[in-house]
Amino acid sequence: MKLRGKHTVISVILLIFGFFVTYSFQQAAENPKVVQLSEKTWDENYQFRQQAIDLVDKNKQLRDELEGNLQRIQELETKFANQEELIGKYVEQKKRLQILNGDLTISGDGITVTLHDANYIPNEQNANDYMVHESHIHKIVNELFSAGAKAVAINGQRVLKDTYIACVGPVITVDGVEYPAPFVVRAIGDPDVLYPSITLTNGVRDQLVNENIEVDVSKENNLVINGEHTGEQ
Repeated sequence: MKLRGKHTVISVILLIFGFFVTYSFQQAAENPKVVQLSEKTWDENYQFRQQAIDLVDKNKQLRDELEGNLQRIQELETKFANQEELIGKYVEQKKRLQILNGDLTISGDGITVTLHDANYIPNEQNANDYMVHESHIHKIVNELFSAGAKAVAINGQRVLKDTYIACVGPVITVDGVEYPAPFVVRAIGDPDVLYPSITLTNGVRDQLVNENIEVDVSKENNLVINGEHTGEQ
């Protein structure tokens, strides 16, 4: 009886095991797509992961290129800024040279120095000793430039570095253009510097007064000295 009971238990276990095995095969046969879908999904996921990795690498490459381009742009901006500053210096230097050469009209504060022949000439005296000569004008012009004048004009005609001033009888010629007295010398610059340079005791004005020349000096605002040789009307 005991042996028969053991056989019965074993038979039942084998029967149950066989049932589960048979059920598993049936499920696999009835749902074969489940396994195939999992493999397809795995392949797709693998491809997606690979694409993501490629995109990360590409983004890194593009980011490196962008940083390199930004660096080059910054270098170019710095270079252009330096060139712009250098060009600005050249333009300013050119402007100064044009002012010195009399090519540009210049305006600003300054002074006016007016020279007159003497009103009274004694009969026994030589009239030439009471008239304005080129030497008098040269003293005024040289003193003004020495005091920092940016531009000087005689009766409206610009005085340049090679200007020639000469005395011809009762008139003065400036680069061949004749002007009668009075002679008006205008200078653009700091009035607080130019004025004392002319009116200093024993300075240019006193020297001219001692030579019988009448001298008037005044500070001026908004003087204009033309860039071309134009005389006053």
